[in-house]
This record gives sequence, C-alpha cells and structure tokens, in this order.
Amino acid sequence: MAKDKDPFDDLFEPFELEDGPPPPGTPPAPPQTEPEPDAAPAAPVEQVPCPSCGAYNPAYNRHCEQCGARLTKEPLPVAPAPMVRSTPGARALSVLAAAVLIVALIALLVNVFRGGDDTAEPTTTLEPTTTTIADISQVIPTEVEASARLSDGFGESNLIDGDLETEWQVNQGTSPLTLEFRFAQPVSIRYLEIYNIADQDRFLRNYRIEGYKITVDDLPGVEPRATLKDLAGGPQRIDIASIETTVLTLEVLTRYPSQAIGDQPAFEELAVAEVEFWGTAAG
Repeated sequence: MAKDKDPFDDLFEPFELEDGPPPPGTPPAPPQTEPEPDAAPAAPVEQVPCPSCGAYNPAYNRHCEQCGARLTKEPLPVAPAPMVRSTPGARALSVLAAAVLIVALIALLVNVFRGGDDTAEPTTTLEPTTTTIADISQVIPTEVEASARLSDGFGESNLIDGDLETEWQVNQGTSPLTLEFRFAQPVSIRYLEIYNIADQDRFLRNYRIEGYKITVDDLPGVEPRATLKDLAGGPQRIDIASIETTVLTLEVLTRYPSQAIGDQPAFEELAVAEVEFWGTAAG
C-alpha cells in the first residue's frame, strides 16, 4: 500500500547543500556592485527673451543666438587705458625743463635778496634816483676842501651850494687832485651824485672827471674805484657803504680831455658843477 503524501510538502521548496570550495585554479567570482543612484537632475537655466526678435536665450548670454542683438543694457567692460611709456628723449626733455625752472627760481631769489643789484662794484647812472626807504634824505657837508682851485670865484664851496650854474674849476694838470668833504656829525652815506656842467659847449671845452677813488674814515679799507660817463649834466650815481662817516675824500685819477668847439679854443681847466650826498644820520 502506497504512503500518503504529506500536505505540507508543497509548502517548502527542495534545496540542496552547496558543494564544497571550488577546485583549485577556478577564477574568483566578480565582485557584486550596487547600482549607483541616479544623478540629480540639472537645474533649469533661466531663459530671457530677445528684445529684438523675441527668441529665448540663456540668461548668461550677452547677445541673441538668433539675431545677434544685445540681450541686456548693462555697460560692456572697458579695457584699461594703455600705460604711457616715456622714451629716453622725453625723459631727457623733462629733466632739462626741471633744471631750467630751478635755475630761474634761484636767480629770482638771489635778485630779490640782493635788491636787484647785479654787481657789488660802484656804479654810475644818469637817471634821477629814488628810494623806498623813508629815512634816506640828502645829507649836506658842513665844508669841503680841495687840493687846489682856479680862483675864489670857482672855489670848491660851489660843489655843495645847491646851484648847478656854479662850478668848481682847477687846472687839469694839478696832481694829486682831491676833494675832502666833512660832516658835522657821523652819517651813513648810501650814495653820492655828481653833476657835470649842463651846457654842452662849456662841458666839452673843459676837462671832466673820468676815473676816481673814494675813501671814508669809518671804512678805511674800502676804496670804490670806477669811471664816470662823459656826459653833460647829471646826476651820475656812485654807491657808498659807509656806516659812521665824518670825512669822505674823492680823488680824481684820470680826466676826459677838453676840446675846441668851432672857433672857440679848449680850456685847460677841469670843472664840476655839484656833488650831493644821500643817506641817514648814524646810529
């Protein structure tokens, strides 16, 4: 009699035990890899319409892909200005211009500090002089003594009488020929002015002072030497640097020769019309 089938057999699948380890030389089974998760979907790119043709373009585009029109009104980037490269010639010209400017400034400063005087030597001038120093005025000697005179009518006192029509005359051959001016109290003399005879004919017919030397008693080592211009009238200015002068001596070193005018002969006398002194009281 056959054995009845167990109703629970259908609920279980038959299985068999795995065989033992693979035989030697069998390649290992490939590793099992897990499937990678799907990548996240890319974010959608913002689209903007073209203001010219209406086609949509990615927002990062500057120009429409359809018609080429600009999509935005933002200013385009501007390239930086090119660097200025100076040539050797330009650099040399700049250095020369700077040097000229510096020299001009130095000359201006020297001229200002020296009062515009170009030389320390005594100078003469024919133009009337003025000064901006309020306390400078004419200082008049109390007396003058000459080493010689032609006559009493042409004495040395005519040099300080304030009258240009009178003059001091002396024989031109007299040597040494000096004029000594004395002051009652010490004075600081800034300059003196010499006047020749104003009449042109009489001026030329007499000898005139050419070279001279001036000494003062407060500065014995200073002896201004120069020449006067051979011109009628005056004044001709001679700068002095005295401080407390009581005596000033003018020595005639050379003379301009006299000359005949038409049928009028030349004279043998030297003539000077006036000498004026300008300065301040000492102290």
